[in-house]
Amino acid sequence: MKNVTILLLAFLFVFASCSKEDVEPSDDNELITTVRLSFKSPSGEVKMFYWRDKQGDGVMDSVDPILLNKNMVYEMSISLLDETKSPVFDISEEIEEEADVHMFVYKVSPTGLVSVQIKDLDKNGLPVGLKADVRSQYVPGNGTFQVILKHQPPVNGKAAKSGDEEGGSTDVDVSFPLTIQ
Repeated sequence: MKNVTILLLAFLFVFASCSKEDVEPSDDNELITTVRLSFKSPSGEVKMFYWRDKQGDGVMDSVDPILLNKNMVYEMSISLLDETKSPVFDISEEIEEEADVHMFVYKVSPTGLVSVQIKDLDKNGLPVGLKADVRSQYVPGNGTFQVILKHQPPVNGKAAKSGDEEGGSTDVDVSFPLTIQ
C-alpha cells in the first residue's frame, strides 16, 4: 500500500509540474464587410463600385452595378475592408503582406465581356490580383463580374499556392452586375 501511495504521489507531482502551453485557436480569415473595386480610365477618371455586408453576417446588404465604357482598358484595384471596426480596417494591406498565400480570381460571365490581366505578383512570381488591367469588349453587353479571394497557406510545410484557383479556402466570393455601355 505504501508503494502505491508513493507512486500515486510521484505521478501527481510529475503531472502537476508539467506545464501545458496555452493553445489559442487560429483563425486566418478576416471579417470582410466591404469589397471596393476602383477602375481608372486612361483619361484618369476613377469609378468605384462596392459590395457590402455591413453586419458581417454573410448576407449582402448592397451591391453597385459596374458600368464601364466599351473598348476601354481600365486600371483596376481592389480593397477589402472590415467596416465593423473603428477606424475601418483595411484587409488589403494584410493580403499584400501575405501575398504568397493569397490570390484573387476574377470570373466574367459571359466570357469575353471583359478580360482581366493581373498585374501584381508575389515573391514566387505567382498572381496576387490586388491590381489588374481590365479590357472591355467592343460592343455593349451585360453580365456578371465575380471576385474570389483564395487563401492558400502552406500544407505540411509545402507551398500550396500554385497560381490555380484550386486548393485552400475561399475568403471572399462576391458577384457584381456588369454593364458595358
